[in-house]
Amino acid sequence: MVGKKTPDDIVTASRIPLLMNASPYGTPNDLLAEALASIEGKPNPNPFNGNEACDWGDALEGVILTTAAERLNLTDLKLEHDAIFHDTLPFAVSLDGTADGGLGHEVTTDPSKGIYCVDGPVWVDGVGVLESKLTSSKPEDRPAPHRGPLQLQGQLMATKLTWGAVCVLYGGVELRIFLYQANAATQSRITDEIEEFERRKFDVDWYPIQSSADGNTAYPRVDDGAPPITLEGEDNDWLAQLVNAKDAKRAAEGDIDEAEAMLKERMGSHDEAVGMVGNRAYYVKWPMRNFKAQPAKTTPAKPARIARQGTLTIKEARDD
Repeated sequence: MVGKKTPDDIVTASRIPLLMNASPYGTPNDLLAEALASIEGKPNPNPFNGNEACDWGDALEGVILTTAAERLNLTDLKLEHDAIFHDTLPFAVSLDGTADGGLGHEVTTDPSKGIYCVDGPVWVDGVGVLESKLTSSKPEDRPAPHRGPLQLQGQLMATKLTWGAVCVLYGGVELRIFLYQANAATQSRITDEIEEFERRKFDVDWYPIQSSADGNTAYPRVDDGAPPITLEGEDNDWLAQLVNAKDAKRAAEGDIDEAEAMLKERMGSHDEAVGMVGNRAYYVKWPMRNFKAQPAKTTPAKPARIARQGTLTIKEARDD
């Protein structure tokens, strides 16, 4: 499957890891912000135009799935599918591929063929879903949740199929095929999360903030005229943590600069030193670096915009 075929205003299978807070690439609030923007006809607040890894993933998708089908002795491999919508939930999936496993038979882990049944033997019966992934990560015996397993369960849930495989090409040199049975417990969790997402979308009720950046996603604008709030109790504890951490950061940056200056004075024209901290040896390097010539660049013009500041400004309140 090359190109997005599913809508942006509902949960789709590829976005389940974000929905379930199991992705390093975003949070549930990012997903909610995208859906609300789509409903309002606004640009996607988190646009992604792809990269070279995505291009290679698209280019090698057919190769990955064809090879996986051959290793699993599957027939009737299909690589083109329209978007599929769940029969009762606002949920859609797109499939990289499907293939027929024939009459029911059990498949077990076979590392010599790169086949892994991570949750135990899988009963392959009839048509199953094949999901293609490409990554520069090192081979795993169990793929990370955001690298296909959750997406596959969503695809099985929408198609009502009973088995599927996440086919991951690692580093361009090793294909591993992870087989899964449809998992009722996981699919029930996905259903609950989709229903919760729809409620939050209708009420514009943001998820609890996961990070400072996530706070800007959930609350991107200031309510003009809103009075200052008074921090009390636990809120003051968080304020104290922030003030103390910023002070510690400034002190640490000063210590780093002072230590580097003294070590550079000691090293002089030498590019390497060695020393002990406790019972551990450390190498200190201060080498030359070669920088290639670069043409002059002109920073492209940027349109005027209003956006909420990314970090909090802290100033001590004074009576004078």
